[in-house]
Amino acid sequence: MATAISLVLPMFNEGPVVEATLSHALECLDRLFEDFEIVVADDGSTDNSAQKVARWAARDARLKLVRLPNNQRFGGALRAGLSAASNEFLVYTDFDLPVALNSLPQILREFSDADVLTGYSDSVPKDANWRCRVISLGYNSLVRGLFGLSLRDINFGFKAMRKSVWDQLASRSCSPFVDAELFIRAQRQGFRVKEVAVPFSQRQLGASHIRRFDVIAATLWDMARLRLELLHVQKRQR
Repeated sequence: MATAISLVLPMFNEGPVVEATLSHALECLDRLFEDFEIVVADDGSTDNSAQKVARWAARDARLKLVRLPNNQRFGGALRAGLSAASNEFLVYTDFDLPVALNSLPQILREFSDADVLTGYSDSVPKDANWRCRVISLGYNSLVRGLFGLSLRDINFGFKAMRKSVWDQLASRSCSPFVDAELFIRAQRQGFRVKEVAVPFSQRQLGASHIRRFDVIAATLWDMARLRLELLHVQKRQR
């Protein structure tokens, strides 16, 4: 495709999967796109993840490493990665690449009537066990109730947007709530948000850090902050 894309990968302690992720991503994108870059946004990893990515970046100019000094709980890393990206379309996914990159050309055609894309799986269950399912169901229900955001899976591991849209969204969340905040702000600013079915596979290597207690607490804090901000805006507009 002639479309220029930036693949943004937030990273925290992903040492065991760095080699496999970067090798697979570069091979797929090089085959599918004329112009691309991969931006890895390191969220203060304490293992050797950043060092491994830095060695790859030194060998391939299409790979960029953005390092945050402290653990920003995913949201800060994602914002830093999206801000550092330079191409027309921004695609971001979990570092272990749960979405088949081979399907990107077909998925990106959905931008014909959308400004922001969010994925969902219509075949493989995203949540591996009952605890994950309970947390996911509770989180999605809470976001729908507080903000009226009706999406199948708000924190699914694939999102894409036009860079011009990202440049206008004033996201502040430093937790996984950053996804929901982006959608909420995009819809309130009149951008078109579209859900698309994407091929999905469960994580095979490494471990997810998104369901730690401190991450859940930060998510609830960001949720409350945005809710209060929007209530204040509504009060001023009356």
